[in-house]
Amino acid sequence: MRNTILWGRIQIQTCKVLCILIAMTCLIPLVPTQVNANAVNLLTGRSYTSSVTADASYTDNGGKELTDGITASPFLADAAWQGRFNQTNYTITVDLGSAKTFQQFDAGFYKYTGAGIQTPTGVTFNYSTDNVTFTPACSLAEQGQNNDIVRVSYQCTAASPVTAQYVQMKVIGTPSTWSFLDEWTVLQAIPTSNGAIQLSGTFVQPQLADKWSPAEWDKEFQYMKSVGMDHLILQWSADTKRGTAVYPTSVPGLTQNTSNDLVTKLLQKGAQYGIDIYIGLQVNDDWFNQYANNVAWLNNESGLAGQLVGDLWTQYGSYTSFKGWYLSFEVDNWHLPSATEWQRLVDFYNSVTTAASAITPGLPVMIAPFYNVSGGLNPAAWETMWNYILSRTNIDIIALQDGVGAGNANTSDLASWFAATKNAILTSSPNTSLWADTETFRTGNNPMDMKLMIDNMVAVKPYVSKYTSFSFNHYMSPQEVNPLYFETYTNYLATGLMDALVPTVPVGLTATTVDSKTVNVNWSASFDNSGVVGYHVYRDGVIIHTSYNGATGYTDKSLLPSTSYTYAVRAFDAAGNQSPMSVATSVTTPSVAYPNILSVNKSYTSLTLADVSYPDTAVTELTNGIFGTTDYGHVAWQGRNTATPYSFVIDLGQVRPVAEMTANFLQVESVFIFLPHEVRFAVSSDNSSFTDVGTVLKPAHSNNDLTHTFRLTDLTGIAGRYVKVEVIPANGAWTFIDEIEARN
Repeated sequence: MRNTILWGRIQIQTCKVLCILIAMTCLIPLVPTQVNANAVNLLTGRSYTSSVTADASYTDNGGKELTDGITASPFLADAAWQGRFNQTNYTITVDLGSAKTFQQFDAGFYKYTGAGIQTPTGVTFNYSTDNVTFTPACSLAEQGQNNDIVRVSYQCTAASPVTAQYVQMKVIGTPSTWSFLDEWTVLQAIPTSNGAIQLSGTFVQPQLADKWSPAEWDKEFQYMKSVGMDHLILQWSADTKRGTAVYPTSVPGLTQNTSNDLVTKLLQKGAQYGIDIYIGLQVNDDWFNQYANNVAWLNNESGLAGQLVGDLWTQYGSYTSFKGWYLSFEVDNWHLPSATEWQRLVDFYNSVTTAASAITPGLPVMIAPFYNVSGGLNPAAWETMWNYILSRTNIDIIALQDGVGAGNANTSDLASWFAATKNAILTSSPNTSLWADTETFRTGNNPMDMKLMIDNMVAVKPYVSKYTSFSFNHYMSPQEVNPLYFETYTNYLATGLMDALVPTVPVGLTATTVDSKTVNVNWSASFDNSGVVGYHVYRDGVIIHTSYNGATGYTDKSLLPSTSYTYAVRAFDAAGNQSPMSVATSVTTPSVAYPNILSVNKSYTSLTLADVSYPDTAVTELTNGIFGTTDYGHVAWQGRNTATPYSFVIDLGQVRPVAEMTANFLQVESVFIFLPHEVRFAVSSDNSSFTDVGTVLKPAHSNNDLTHTFRLTDLTGIAGRYVKVEVIPANGAWTFIDEIEARN
């Protein structure tokens, strides 16, 4: 009966329909948003599911009518239409097979008021990674209100590209009316030709990936896919120094220490999102002590690498996303000075690549060397070294670290080093690819300004075929750092233009003393078109602290008593644009005088000896009252290259009250001399049982060469004969110390 009534209405309106068809050119068409003519319709030919089946009289022919590319004419008899009656809410869902990136949606509905056919009152286009939880991409209210007997296009664009495997159209209709639908399209997002340089992939370290929840795994790959990334490199799958692995390995001596099988997770997500996965073999921190000087050690590591290749391929070789290997022993320009070391490295590489080629023929092997322009081989000698190595090995990809983030180079240095590497490849191994390993961080493990990152990429563009990064996941992902970095980068990709507007100047700066070594600094927030990421805090003209969370206050610790300090602040955004400097303000810390140096010329002991290159001459340097300069070659400094905590115990000769304890350290980041992570102080009367006095954390500071005193002061009730100073290094690099003092 419902269909008979509808057909009767059609007969009544026949003349009206004919008149309208004759006069179609007089109708004002609904103007769709502009789409890219080259964009691919991801739904073409795909089957789908519907929460409400189409009516038998206006059925879904073949189950692919909405994705067959056939658009209906405004005739009820057109077989391309399918209809549903009295459905106020229904959905249609498509499985794209794997994650795709898209942004534009379109669906065609029929409006014929006289026949009871109405366009939806609302349409929402959703997406999902699991076909369970759907997120809106964009939505539309009722369209075509001023038109009739016409096909109405419901077309909208998401605010940014979306990456997902499932798409869904949710239709809201009017009761007791028909909803007619003919075609649905979802257009693949494609890059625009605007001159933007794009990161193609990233390294990820296991400790970060292992903490991701299932939802965070999907989000991370969606973020990568949305900015056009096509590969991800797991930096290592095993640590042969510590005997650990990131998967259930069968290699003797290795045990999984991660919560997840990271190799499985990465390969699964790579297959799901269309991202190639390169699996790193082992890491071993002893490389940075051994380099190519210990042939037996190298041979052992190459043998373990071969075992890992076999084990990993046996377990995971069936994954289509498994696209290559990465060997994480990073070669530099300092520690392989002659052909003797080069040949040892050649033998090491050949052992690994031979094993990889035998087990996984055709799968490329990648390395990621680096250089430090402060010394070592110059670009010409670097080119000579790589000519030697590449002419004798089968390295498929060199992902050369640009070094700017690590402080090893400036943007102006990059061309000469990348050109030298490219020349060596062209001369000795033309089939080797040169990629840029673009650094996305600054020293201190903070994100790099996006403009600086792009400038570095531009500098090496003539020499490289691809840009990977260390690391999008660690320093650009909205899951890990301020989302403004990701937003600024995506805006750059969309426009080809980097944000150039500066934030407003911070105002209302105040500095207030707390005690003899502490000052609180506060100011009012700045504003910026793209958002303020943070602030640089200057003390006496030098940056001492950078916040990345927009905080408008900072507590400056470890200051000297009776000293005047001048503070100023600058705001910055993710592009690296900086505001003008704020008006400066000055403050003087209160005086606290402890003139008696109890430790001067006193003897001390340590179980961790100084390095022979930077020794503790006569075991007197730490209490002789001589302080070093910012020159790490100054005789007062003694150095230790270790990540392991070490300590000193000074014998004051008798129990003495102690009001202040200090230890002075050096920072020269260009040669990897860093301030300690923290320094702990303790006292004892018997050199056996020590009482903790306090811990001083590494303060915020600039990247400049500097000395810094870790200080506990204004101590009360503290006495002892023995003073213990325990140093906790920041990482596996150098710590240099010149003087320890106990005062009252």
